Parts: sequence; structure tokens; C-alpha cells
Amino acid sequence: MFTGIIEEMGTISHMDRRPDSIRLTIQAHKVLEGTQLGDSIAVNGVCLTVTAMTDSTFCADVMHETMNRSSFSTIKSGSKVNLERAMQVGGR
Repeated sequence: MFTGIIEEMGTISHMDRRPDSIRLTIQAHKVLEGTQLGDSIAVNGVCLTVTAMTDSTFCADVMHETMNRSSFSTIKSGSKVNLERAMQVGGR
């Protein structure tokens, strides 16, 4: 579940187009604090699963249909995106 409160602005650092999806690499800082593989991060309001990460980036795979039906249809490398972590169980 997400609160709708944007925690930080991230930057699309790379878009790897694949046959059935696009892998986004997003530069971030705050939303990576305590994040683990498999966690959810909302990117421009779309819930994505963290599939890889470093100290300053995370990757998420996005299906082509999601790219076409969301604000992702206009993003490119260098685009700024809104980032929000999922709410913790018991959070307000």
C-alpha cells in the first residue's frame, strides 16, 4: 500500500529494451534506505518491484503494456520521476 506522499525525485539513468519488457535503472537515494530485492517502489504512481540494486540505483522491469498506458510512455534516460516506498505494516 502507498500513501501518495512522494519521498524523492529520481532520475532514469538507463532503459534496456527487451523482447517482452523494459528494464529501468533509476538513480535514487532516500527510497533505497532499507530497501531489499523484491520490495515495491512506486515510480510516477506505478508500483514496481525492485529486481536489482546498488547503493545509488535500483532496477525494475516494466511490461510494454504498462509503458504504453502510463506516464512511462514519454520517459527516457535523464527523465525525472516521483518515487515512493510502500508503507510499512502498521504505518499510518
